[in-house]
Amino acid sequence: MDSRLITLAVVALVVVSGCAAIGGDGSTATPSDVSGTDSTETPTETATEAPTATPWDTATQTDTATATPTATTESTPVGDLEPVSALSSLPPGVEGGSVTNVSALSAANQRLLTAGGVDVRMTVENSTKDGTGRFRIANDTTASLLRLTESQGSIGASTDMAVYVDADESGIYNRTSGQVTYGYGPTSTRTGAQLITGLVYYVPQAYVSAPDWQTGGSYTTDSGEERLVLHADGLRAPSERGANAGGVSGGNEQVRSVDARMEVTPDGLVRALNVTLGLKSTSGESYTQTVSYTAVDLEPGSLAQPKWFSKAPHLSASTEAENELLVVEHTGGPTIEAGTNLTVGGGFSSLGNVSADQPIAEGDTLYVYATGEGLDRTPHLSVNERPTLPENATAFSGRIGIRGSQGDATFQAGVETGAE
Repeated sequence: MDSRLITLAVVALVVVSGCAAIGGDGSTATPSDVSGTDSTETPTETATEAPTATPWDTATQTDTATATPTATTESTPVGDLEPVSALSSLPPGVEGGSVTNVSALSAANQRLLTAGGVDVRMTVENSTKDGTGRFRIANDTTASLLRLTESQGSIGASTDMAVYVDADESGIYNRTSGQVTYGYGPTSTRTGAQLITGLVYYVPQAYVSAPDWQTGGSYTTDSGEERLVLHADGLRAPSERGANAGGVSGGNEQVRSVDARMEVTPDGLVRALNVTLGLKSTSGESYTQTVSYTAVDLEPGSLAQPKWFSKAPHLSASTEAENELLVVEHTGGPTIEAGTNLTVGGGFSSLGNVSADQPIAEGDTLYVYATGEGLDRTPHLSVNERPTLPENATAFSGRIGIRGSQGDATFQAGVETGAE
């Protein structure tokens, strides 16, 4: 697979850090096309174009203190596997002891991953490159946590980011730049966080969808979980995988060999995946890519907000007085310095800016209202004193909130009024 996913994640960071709007919704963003161009045909030896990088192709992990460890999984017991018929039931796409529909098997895994209660960890290594690329994406059904690292990839810069999303709050930490973006409610921070996590779920899916899987047998773990063992020594044609399945090689490299093994539960969850690809670029370079992927259960509600979340002021937002008054509470984190510019707006529009002549600390409440009509509306701010609304105060509609920045932190709080 090429570096489009990593590039999109970086673009999402840029959009979030530069967008002044209060936007977004509660849906999980997913890419519309992450298909690849894999082929096991003999590459054209006369081509001279430089190779397209595969995922994390020059990744280097320089901070071992913050590295995400690879999750462990129970190994296959020594000795021959049990027959496939020993399983109490077969995963989707497997019938009569054979894999009949890899797409159905892949789709079942994707549904179970995104439904939550699973902690996925994946590592990608290349034989002729330095370092390792890795990510962790955990979803405990109430919150999601992502950590992704790549160093000196095809985009020419390091990528080290963390993302957190729960029912109300969201955040993105660009560990490379130190920038933290916090959002409460429907904000561009939430949209960016959901976009990144939605895209990253397709990385392991590419390696589940691409191989031409064959059944190898079954076994039961020490904890009593049944697993079907699959293996593959080739890839399916890209046209068989579907538009969103993705690829495992770039457009300027060919897959010359495949050695893959996968363990799947009867309901279709891929617990362990190991894929070794022999690749050759159109420039003649040969190298090996090794992918390992594990998925372990995660108890509902077990994820805590990460420590970096506290680097930005935390806010909450609501409306009162028939949506004429926006109420923003400082609920934790750093104090907002006096004079900090706060943008009032909703969607992709801004009503204007306000600022307080005093610091805004945890426990303080901001009251914002607007006067005027249409494009001539003016926002007004009061701190810790509920204002008496003037007769020309006008109601907020749609999404409304505030946004501000100080130091390496950006903070947003938005609310959906329900009014058009």
